Amino acid sequence: MAKCQLFNDFTTEEIQLILQASTVRKLSAGEVLIDYGCSNDTLYLLVEGKISIVLEKDGTQISIPIEVGECLGEMSLVLGLPTSAYARAEQASRVLCISESSFWSHIAMTQKGVRNLMSIMAGRLRRSNHSLMKELEDQLKYQHLQKEIANAGKIQASIVPDGDKLLLNRPAVDAYALINQARVVGGDFYDALMLDDENLYIAIGDVSGKGMPAALLMMRTFTSLRLLAGNNPGFRQVIPSVNRMLANNNDNMMFVTIFAGVLHLRTGVLRFVNGGHNPPYISLNRGDFQLMDLPGGTLVGIDPDAEFPISELQLHPGDALVLYTDGITEAMNAERKMFGTSHLGRVLNRRPHASMKDLVQFLEQEVENFVGNAPQHDDFTVLGLQYRGPSK
Repeated sequence: MAKCQLFNDFTTEEIQLILQASTVRKLSAGEVLIDYGCSNDTLYLLVEGKISIVLEKDGTQISIPIEVGECLGEMSLVLGLPTSAYARAEQASRVLCISESSFWSHIAMTQKGVRNLMSIMAGRLRRSNHSLMKELEDQLKYQHLQKEIANAGKIQASIVPDGDKLLLNRPAVDAYALINQARVVGGDFYDALMLDDENLYIAIGDVSGKGMPAALLMMRTFTSLRLLAGNNPGFRQVIPSVNRMLANNNDNMMFVTIFAGVLHLRTGVLRFVNGGHNPPYISLNRGDFQLMDLPGGTLVGIDPDAEFPISELQLHPGDALVLYTDGITEAMNAERKMFGTSHLGRVLNRRPHASMKDLVQFLEQEVENFVGNAPQHDDFTVLGLQYRGPSK
C-alpha cells in the first residue's frame, strides 16, 4: 500500500489507520463495482486486477481503463452528486473500500492527501483525454456525437451550483449567477459554497479554448478549487496549488483565468486572488459600481512557479460585487462592435435593482439586446454578490 500514489508521503502509521477503517472487496470478471446514477459514499482504490469506467448512452459505450493504484468514485464523493458512469471489473480484481468518513478525516483534510488525489485525477484525465476523443470520433456518427456532447453538457451544468438557489437561507448575503454557453459544453464556471458557518468561498473562471477540451479542464479546475478551499481557510495556498497542478504536463498550453476568495460573513473581510481574470465591478456604500483597481495577475496553469499574492477587502453592509467573464465585455454585434467594459459599468448603474437576481438578469438582457442576431462566439458568465452584514 505504501507504493500506491494515493499514500505518497503518508507514514506507515497513517496508512495503517486508514486500512483499519477500510474493507477489501473482491470482484469477479464482469461484476459492477459502481452503478450509474447512484449515490456514492466510498472511495475505491484498485489494488489488483483491471477495472474500466464505462460511459453508455443510446447503445454507444466509451470505456476508460483504470490502472492498479488508481482511485474510483472520488468525483461523486467530493461533489455529493450521483455517479455519471459505471465501473466494471474486466477480470478478477480486488479494491480497497475507503469510507466517506475515513476519506474526509484522513485523506481530504491533509495537504498530501489532496495533492496525491489530484495527481491521480490529473494523470487519468491526461491519459484518457486523447483516447476518449479518438474513440468518440471512431464510434459515433455525427448525430450520436451530438447526443453525447449534449449529455456531457448536462453533466457539466449539474456540477456548477444552481444560480437561482445560491446561498438560500443565508441572510448575510444576496447572490445570483448564470452561465450562457456559446456551445453545448464550455469552459466558464462559477461557484459559491459555505465552507463553514462563517466562511463563504466564491469563484469565477474562464478556461482557454472551446468545446470538450475546455469543458474537461473546467471540471478539473472546479473540483480542485473546491477541494483545496475547504482545506485552506486562509485561501493563501489555493490558487498556487491549482496552478502547479495545471501547469505540470500542460503540453497544449491551456490556461484558466480565475477570480476567487473567501468572505468572512461575520466581519465582512474578503480574502481574494486574481489570477489573470477581469477585475470585478464593486459598489461601496450603496454607491455606483466602479471597476476594481486590480493588477491583471498571472494566468493560471502556465508557469508552475508563478506567484499569486492574496489581497484583502473590507466589505460593509450593502456593498456588492459583480464578477463576470470576458464573454460579456467581448460580446460582439453584427457591426463587430464589442460590448466593452465601460458599457458594462453603465448598464450596472443604469437603474436601481431590488436584488442581485434582478441586476444579473438585467445585464444578461442588455447583452442579448446588444448582440442581436449576431452569433455568440464565447460563453459569458456573471456572479452577483451583495454583503448584507452578519446575522442578528
